[in-house]
Amino acid sequence: MILKMSSRIRTNKVLSRIIGIIFIFYILIHFIPTPYYVMSPGIAQKLSSVINVEGGYQHKGEFLLTAVASKKATVWDYLYINIFSPKGKELELMSEQLPEGMEMQEYIELMAKMMEESKLQAQAVAFKKAGYNVEVSGEGVEVVEVMKDGTAAGNLQKGDIIIEVDGKSVELAADAVNIIRNRKIGDNVKLTVLRGDEKLKFKLKTLELEGNPGNPSIGVLITSKNLNYDIPRKVEFKTDNIIGPSAGSVFALEIYNQLTEKDITGGLKIAGTGTINLDGTVGQIDGVEQKIIAAQKAEVDLFIVPKKNFSEAEKYAGNLQLLSVNNIDDVLDYLKENNE
Repeated sequence: MILKMSSRIRTNKVLSRIIGIIFIFYILIHFIPTPYYVMSPGIAQKLSSVINVEGGYQHKGEFLLTAVASKKATVWDYLYINIFSPKGKELELMSEQLPEGMEMQEYIELMAKMMEESKLQAQAVAFKKAGYNVEVSGEGVEVVEVMKDGTAAGNLQKGDIIIEVDGKSVELAADAVNIIRNRKIGDNVKLTVLRGDEKLKFKLKTLELEGNPGNPSIGVLITSKNLNYDIPRKVEFKTDNIIGPSAGSVFALEIYNQLTEKDITGGLKIAGTGTINLDGTVGQIDGVEQKIIAAQKAEVDLFIVPKKNFSEAEKYAGNLQLLSVNNIDDVLDYLKENNE
C-alpha cells in the first residue's frame, strides 16, 4: 500500500512538472514579444459609414477603404509564419518600419498627421471635381528629420521649408511625397528650399532606403507647415484606429459620390487604395497583398489600384477585377463609361 502511494506521488510530481513546463512554454511562445511585427489583411470598411458630407446624397453602391492590420509578433507568430507561410501574413522587423532615429509613438503621430492631410486633400479634390470653389493653402513642407543614409544628408537641414519639387509648388507634405514616390529609384529630384531668408536649390538623387524596399526616397521626414483650407460644406470622418495616407483616393471618391445626385458606382461595391494629391494624382502604397485579400473577403466587384502597384496586385487578385489608375479622372471616366 505504501509502495503504491509512493508511486502515485511520483507520478503526480512528474505530471505536475510536465504541465508546468507546457504552461511555461505556452507563455513563452504566445506572450514573449520579438523584434518583429505581423502584417496581415485588415478591414474592408464601407465609407458611407465613415464619411458624411453635409447635405450629401446617399446611394446604393459602395466605396470601401482597405487596410493592413499590424501587431507585435510573439514567438508563436514568428514560428507559425515561417513554418506555414499563411496567405497574406508576413513578418517585418520593427526597425524596418520606423524611420531612422524615430520612436514608434513619433511614427504613429506622423502617420496620424498624414491621415489628416489625406482627408483634406480628398475633400479638396472631390469638391473641385463637383464644381465647387476650394481654397487650400500652406507655407510649404517642413523638414522634420534628415536621415544619414539619404541623399538629403549634408544638403537639407531640419527646419528647412520645401516650397517646390521638380518645379511644382508644394503646400502639403503629401504633395512632395507623392511627386518623389512617383519617380524611379535613381532619378534626380529638384528642390527649392527656404532656409531662413535664403532660397536654395538642390538636385538630389532618389534611392532605396533600408527598410523601405522599392520606394524612391531622398531620406527626409516632412510635415505640412501652417496648413489652412476652406471647404464649402462640412465633412465628418469616423476613422478610429486607421492612420496613414493610403485611403486618400477612395475618400475622394466617396465624398464626390455624396456630392452628386447620380450614383457613380452604378450600384457596385468598389474597394481601392492609393494616396491622393491635390491635382488628383493617385500615388502608390504599401501592403498590396493584404489589401487585395481584405477586398476579396468583402466580395467587392472592383478594386482600384495605383498604376505603380498594378503588377504586384495582379499576383494576388485571382478573379478580382482590378482597375489600374494614375489619377482620379481615370476612375471617374471608367465608371462613367461602364455605368451608362
